[in-house]
Amino acid sequence: MPPREGRDLARVLLDRADDDATLVRHVVEDGDIADAIVGFHAQQAVEKAIKAVLTAHDVEYAKTHQLGYLIGLLEANGIDAPKAVLEADQLSPWAVDFRYETDDEPPLDRPATLNLIEEVRRWAGGAVEA
Repeated sequence: MPPREGRDLARVLLDRADDDATLVRHVVEDGDIADAIVGFHAQQAVEKAIKAVLTAHDVEYAKTHQLGYLIGLLEANGIDAPKAVLEADQLSPWAVDFRYETDDEPPLDRPATLNLIEEVRRWAGGAVEA
C-alpha cells in the first residue's frame, strides 16, 4: 500500500488522536484505571493532533513522543497555536517516563488533561480542514 501523504495522512492522524481522546473521555473518572494509562493516551491524543497539523502544513518531523520538539516545529514554521497547545509539553513524561517508571509519577489532573485534549483537538481539526 503506498504511503499516505498530506491531508489524507493528517486526517488519519486526527482519527487516531480521536481514538486516544475517546479512551480518555471514557475512563477519566474511573479510579481503577491508573494515571499512567490515562496520561499515556492523553499524551498520544495531543501528539497525534499536533503531528496532523504539521503534516497538513508539509512540515517534516522526527519520530518522537516529545511534545516540546513538535511544538517547536509549529513555532519555527509560523503555525499559529493556542495556549493549550503551547502548554501541552507537560504531557510528554506520560509517553514513556511515567509509563515504565512510576515511583516518582505525580498525580494526573484528569479533568484539566481532558480539557487540554479537547482544546488541542478543536485547533487541530480547524487547521487540518482549512
